[in-house]
Amino acid sequence: MSTSQSRFTTRIEGAPETIFELIADMPNYGRWLPGSDAFGETSHVSPYPVRLGTTYVDAGPAGRRPGTVTEFDPPKSIAFHQTMLIKRGPLMANVDVNIRCTLEPAGDATSLIRDLELTIDIPGPLKLAGPLVASAFRKENARVLAELKRYVEALPDRT
Repeated sequence: MSTSQSRFTTRIEGAPETIFELIADMPNYGRWLPGSDAFGETSHVSPYPVRLGTTYVDAGPAGRRPGTVTEFDPPKSIAFHQTMLIKRGPLMANVDVNIRCTLEPAGDATSLIRDLELTIDIPGPLKLAGPLVASAFRKENARVLAELKRYVEALPDRT
């Protein structure tokens, strides 16, 4: 079993409230987050509007990730916990994912910090694939921030 932590930061020209609302509006991620090899949609969001304890399922080509909102402090922070079973050919891995987004005003912009903590359990000799699994998660988290920034900064009224 291996654990890794990564931090992603970006400055977005937009209000923390606008950015927080987009992150918390999980059933509507499709309006700003295109699908990828890792992400397709967020569904089964309950209760909605999202709040502390809301459950959901992220799904995509890489698999299903049932999750829970573990922190909800608008417009300052939101956190998620997900679990995932990856089955690709001979590779089988259990992944425990914790994501925390912190939003801080930065003048007319917002500093968004996305902390990712992964615990990856791969049995047997394929455990050497752990760094590749972690790399795929890091790549997807960087993509999410880039897409959010692109969307918010294209809005006519970012406040």
